[in-house]
Amino acid sequence: MRTDPLALALALVVACSGERRESPPLPAPPPPVVIVDAPPPVDATVDPIAELRRRGYVAAADVIERRVAQAKPKMKLTAEQGLAAATALVELDGDAWRALHAVMPRSTVELARAVRERGVSSEEAEAIARYLVRVVDALAFERLATFDENHSHVTGRDWPEIDYAGEGMTWRSQRADWAPRGVLDFKRATHIHAYFVGAERLPHWQRVYRPRGTMRTVPSP
Repeated sequence: MRTDPLALALALVVACSGERRESPPLPAPPPPVVIVDAPPPVDATVDPIAELRRRGYVAAADVIERRVAQAKPKMKLTAEQGLAAATALVELDGDAWRALHAVMPRSTVELARAVRERGVSSEEAEAIARYLVRVVDALAFERLATFDENHSHVTGRDWPEIDYAGEGMTWRSQRADWAPRGVLDFKRATHIHAYFVGAERLPHWQRVYRPRGTMRTVPSP
């Protein structure tokens, strides 16, 4: 019996077409790439004083310019220090800083300098800023500008960094008086709170700042 080659070929094709063929699994798609927008870097070519004004820190810019221009040595800034202070505040810009600037622009400048020049962390500086705003809200000083001016002399400083020229005292005598009461420096919110609690009992506190509230309403940070 002869086998027709053509018929045999057709039969093989039909048999093969009846078998199930599974395709190899497709590779899993790669995970999506998430792009997080980083904050834009500060442009080194931009005048930091002008940038402060553009961002709404007009009073701080005025403070820096006055301190650069002043003749008296106490709290004076060189031109380089003024630019560095402005740059520091531009880089730190945030809600806590804006809130403090609205009530205490002089202390805002010094607190920004403390981060850049005196080893205060940005986290602790923001804690100080938030605390000072609470103090201002609670005590409602009639002479807030005077309170800001005086406190800016110590903001973010260790005792040896405070200039007491013309005040009839030294940092050593002040440290000896205040350190036992918890005021180890002015670089932590808790130390500043200890100072305010003690200073409130002194005659000049009421006479110079005229607060309407008391420190009893301000919890320790």
